[in-house]
Order: sequence, then structure tokens, then C-alpha cells
Amino acid sequence: MSDIKLHYFNYYARGEMIRMILHYHGDQFTDHRVTVEELPALRTSGLAEFGQLPVLEIDGLVLVQSRSIARYLCQKFGYYPTSLENCYWSESLLDFREDILNEYLKAKSSGNSEQVEKLFEEKVPDWLRKAETRLERNNGGNGWFVADSISLADFAVFQTVWDYMLCEAKVNRRGPLVASCAPKLRLWADRLLESSASLRHYLETRQVLDF
Repeated sequence: MSDIKLHYFNYYARGEMIRMILHYHGDQFTDHRVTVEELPALRTSGLAEFGQLPVLEIDGLVLVQSRSIARYLCQKFGYYPTSLENCYWSESLLDFREDILNEYLKAKSSGNSEQVEKLFEEKVPDWLRKAETRLERNNGGNGWFVADSISLADFAVFQTVWDYMLCEAKVNRRGPLVASCAPKLRLWADRLLESSASLRHYLETRQVLDF
């Protein structure tokens, strides 16, 4: 049994980047898909410190807050920049991604499919172009987002682009949007996927979810 245990609901949203980092690194972990009925017990036990998920048990610690967990894992596994400037390039992309994720989750939670489509028509193209511009500032867009190796920034952008635009369930409908607005970003996503057999296997075999 692994000493790493992730507690999160059975959908993508804020927990999937953490799953992707763990799978990319090849670590075995317990992926506890929490049901609504289980959540009160996690709160009263104190495991969900702030009453929210995800929660990650690792290294004898109980970690909360999705972005803080992702930072911890990237620092632990060597996927976090070492220079102050590169920390900025990485962290600003994480914040940028959070902005668009918040808007997507708000639209999706409304149950109004027109709000979701409006977001992809009016705001996502600009987000994709800005993400590609940031990619191009480093090695002309032919490598990673920060310096010469994969980092927290790559995981943040990849999870958003992959889960909501490029995964098998979405690529026919939204893949052309990525290809037309940010072709280098599309190539970068393929490059990241090919760089980890364990992540690729996970994405090829995971349950198809729509959130």
C-alpha cells in the first residue's frame, strides 16, 4: 500500500493536476474518490483542515489547498524552478490558469450549457493565445514554459488544456480551437504527453468525466 493518498471527488477540476503530477512522476498512490456522503466525516475528523478537498497525505503530512499541494509535489520531485525569476514565470501562469478555471467551473456548475459555450467562444481563444505567447518567450515555444525542463507551469496549463479541450471526449469539438488559436501550444501538449509513459497510460485508461 502506498504512503501517498489523495482524497478528491470523482471528477477533474482542482484535483486532476495533482493526479497528473503523481502519475507523471510514476509514483504509486491511493486515489480515494470521495463521495458526497463521505465528505462530512472528512471534515469532522479534521483531515480536510479547511473543510474542502483535495487533501493529500504524504511524507507524514496532511496537505490541503490544490495549488499548494501542486507546489509541494513539484518541489519534492524537482519540477519547480530554482531561480527567483523563473519562480515568477511559473507562478504567474498558475494564477493565470486559476482565473480561467474559476470561470469554467462557475459556468459548468450553473448547468447552463450556453454559458460554457459562450466562455469557449468569447474568452478561451484569447486565453490560448496568451498562453502560447508565454510559451514562445522561452526557446521560441519549442520546449517548456520555464527554463529547460518541465515545471509546475507546464502541469497547470496542460491539465486545463487537456481535460477541457484535447482529451478524447473533447478533441473533436474543441481541438480545432487549440490548433487554430495556439498551434505551438497543441504541439507542446503532445510533447508533454509523450515525455511520460505513466501519465500517458493514466490518461488513456482513466474514467471519462465531464467536470
